[in-house]
Amino acid sequence: MAHIIDLKNRNQHVNPPSEQGFVGHDQPAAPLPLNNARIISWSGQLRYHPNVRAIVIAAVIFFGIATLFQIFQRNIITTAFFALVGAVIMLNSRRKPEIGRFEINPAAVMINDVRHTYPDMKSFWIEYDQELGIQELSLQLKKWYAPYVKIPIYGQNPVQLRLALLEFLPEIEHKDSMVEILSRKLGI
Repeated sequence: MAHIIDLKNRNQHVNPPSEQGFVGHDQPAAPLPLNNARIISWSGQLRYHPNVRAIVIAAVIFFGIATLFQIFQRNIITTAFFALVGAVIMLNSRRKPEIGRFEINPAAVMINDVRHTYPDMKSFWIEYDQELGIQELSLQLKKWYAPYVKIPIYGQNPVQLRLALLEFLPEIEHKDSMVEILSRKLGI
């Protein structure tokens, strides 16, 4: 269990993982002073690299379901729905990942030009598992139509990010939904 990082332990030293498959970040994380003058910023891809094999398998499954519905049910609406889901998965996998600029400052969390202020957020959680390659900052917003924002942290020190956010937000564990798990596996 030496690979588990205790984010609540402030004295623990964390070596950032190698930048395998990620577009690099602008600057490595520096020690964080405990005042509000510190701004942490980095850049990287807004989504992970697509897993082409998993995407093709998922698309073939949806196309197969569409075919079976047409053969046995003769329901054109359901057939069209499953065929469109398969097509959207294939088309979405061909998009090139955009490069995003991320910033945590005393006023808000910025993703490119989108500003998420702390009064508009409920909590945060840092998901950091080196074995699975998960390095995400999850922000729970007060908006019912977009409850979570996931930000890849790309080698930033999770302990420093946690200390910076604890000044403004409570830390509450966020559970991933089935859709988030599947989209992470597919890379879309």
